[in-house]
Amino acid sequence: MASEARRRPFAKSRPEDEVGDGLWNAYLDTVEGEDEASVESWNGSTAGILTFTGLFAATVAAFVIESYKQLQPDTGAQTVALLAQLVFASNATPAVPIFELPSEPFAAPKAAVIVNSLWFLSLVISLVCALLATLIQEWTRDFLRDIQRRTPDMTIKEYALNHIFVRMGVEHFKLDYVSSLIVALIHVAVILFIVGLAIFIHQIHNVPAIVLETVGGVAAFIYVVLSAMPIWDHSCPYRTPLT
Repeated sequence: MASEARRRPFAKSRPEDEVGDGLWNAYLDTVEGEDEASVESWNGSTAGILTFTGLFAATVAAFVIESYKQLQPDTGAQTVALLAQLVFASNATPAVPIFELPSEPFAAPKAAVIVNSLWFLSLVISLVCALLATLIQEWTRDFLRDIQRRTPDMTIKEYALNHIFVRMGVEHFKLDYVSSLIVALIHVAVILFIVGLAIFIHQIHNVPAIVLETVGGVAAFIYVVLSAMPIWDHSCPYRTPLT
């Protein structure tokens, strides 16, 4: 990685800087491993995030395709009612049941509004996470390009100072924490989806809804415990974005 940019000899340092060339070379040798670890961490995190968000967004979209229909009038029922009225008018016989069109304007059920709001929000968050993951991949490539930037007349001191400058920017703007932020947003999206799913199933049948709520409650309890354990014991490896 960075060593490839250092294979070419550097320009000769000024006499007063030559004494520090060994120090700068040792510094570059030390940070090379850190740079490789950072790049591998960023790429590994974003690859997993993109895979999960793709599958999750497809799942949420499949539910949204069905649930959003509850937010608009049932055109099929309206068509049936109109046809029934036409048949009744043409036959002029009470044998045909009359389907009356609703006189009041359509109002979506409150549960349907809540479910669709949760699911659409979950879908948007997952797409935003995918976008942020692709941005991290782009920032990783920019980081590699910046730390390897060289000109023919650059000395090893100037090269090392450029690396320090780039690395300070990464530390100052907390690039290492962006992946954790994305994971936290994904967790929020999953929670919103599960809550919406519980409300949606309640409209159909209470038994599967209770089962879902029980499983979700147990999962939430485990998540809270895993988040709290590192607070009690700093050596605990079970960490979440909350800790």
